[in-house]
Amino acid sequence: MIMPEAATIPAPRGLSADSGPATTGHTSANLYPNDTIVSQATPPGASGVALVRISGPQSLDYIGQLCNPPLAEHPRHAFLAALTAPRTGTVIDDALVTYFKGPASFTGEDVVEIGTHGGYVTPRLVVQACLGLGARQANPGEFSLRAYLNGKLDLPAAEALHEQITSLSRRGQQAASGNLHGQLSKLLDALRQQLRNLLATLEHELDFSEDEIESTTQQQIQATLEEALANLRRLLATAPYGRILRDGCRIVIAGAPNAGKSSLFNALSGRERAIVTDIPGTTRDSLESWIDMDGFPVCLIDTAGLHEGGDRLERLGIERSEEALEGADLVLLLDPDDPTTAPISFTSTEKTIIYVKSKSDLPSRDPAPEGVIRCSVVKEGGLDALHQALIEALQGYIPATDGPVVTSDRQRAAIESALSSLIIARDGMLAGQPLDLLTGEVRLAVDQLAEIMGETTRQDVLQEIFAQFCVGK
Repeated sequence: MIMPEAATIPAPRGLSADSGPATTGHTSANLYPNDTIVSQATPPGASGVALVRISGPQSLDYIGQLCNPPLAEHPRHAFLAALTAPRTGTVIDDALVTYFKGPASFTGEDVVEIGTHGGYVTPRLVVQACLGLGARQANPGEFSLRAYLNGKLDLPAAEALHEQITSLSRRGQQAASGNLHGQLSKLLDALRQQLRNLLATLEHELDFSEDEIESTTQQQIQATLEEALANLRRLLATAPYGRILRDGCRIVIAGAPNAGKSSLFNALSGRERAIVTDIPGTTRDSLESWIDMDGFPVCLIDTAGLHEGGDRLERLGIERSEEALEGADLVLLLDPDDPTTAPISFTSTEKTIIYVKSKSDLPSRDPAPEGVIRCSVVKEGGLDALHQALIEALQGYIPATDGPVVTSDRQRAAIESALSSLIIARDGMLAGQPLDLLTGEVRLAVDQLAEIMGETTRQDVLQEIFAQFCVGK
């Protein structure tokens, strides 16, 4: 049965019905064979619908052996069809089947998407039927890998696709969506073009200048280098924000035994995760709870009380606390009297510490020391000041200017290398070093930006990136 015309599905973003790849230049021969793959694209389990995806040259042939709507004549139209097992003729399911003719598809190949009823069994039977016809089970991220190799995605967009799927917060989803739609790629392309123009100027001087560079040309080169350095520094400054959005902000609640750490942990988590008693040392291990705080992904960590002595089990708990503190982005240091005197030290000094005078609802003769937040988990409004301090600390990660966000360690490392090369070139020019040395450093910076885009990325790096994706994406 042919669905109404309204069921026509548009071509992927940036493609017309007969358009080819958005970009070219990737080599796929050694990364995947020219075969047809299949996988369930939705998580297995009880659900209303599930999606099975087939991609490759035999996609139409395989689906044609399971059902018979006129897919080839009507690409991007959804058809309701009965899927039957090819050998037994048993009806598997009534499914919604759509054909995307390559190259105007997600992967750039012929793609068939099969919408079945959900559950553990039905989509698996469809996958097994395709495997029986000769398709291969897709590897994790293989659909996206093919999209990248066929020029449908550059590498920052592919990474952003994965980050959007795995995002833990609203802010993370927004940053990933911006990069998926080309914000980072456009900025990198502009930077590369700027440096290519600079290379052309330097190479022209190498070829034709017998004397020293004219002062006006030298000033132009230096100005271009300074501008590129400023742009790279601004981009690199977004990396801590990207890391927090990707991995979450680890907030460790620390302090002496019976300082109210577990009570605060439960209050901030919004549920009773940790056991709370008036007996010191109740918490013997670290507990984690993920929450969304003002659009940031936050991992709260409750720890065992820090103190000297104790039995072997207590010492193990304290060691876990110390490990958690080393990995923390932000520390809530609690004490009912004066948290600033609590014994605590870090190998790293790059941590934000918020000092909290806990149990502020109890009678106390001493006010909170300067810079310390009074907090009570039992008093109405007792967490307001602390919550506001946490929000302000998280907002400190937000870049000063709008724009794309560096979201992977791979991107950050390449930008750092490009920045280092341009600094060497700039300083070398000021020191009067030979032009060929400066040209080499600028070329290295261009190569590093090409690495981010995936134009010169090694195959083992590509495989590592796409192996992080879920099967079916």
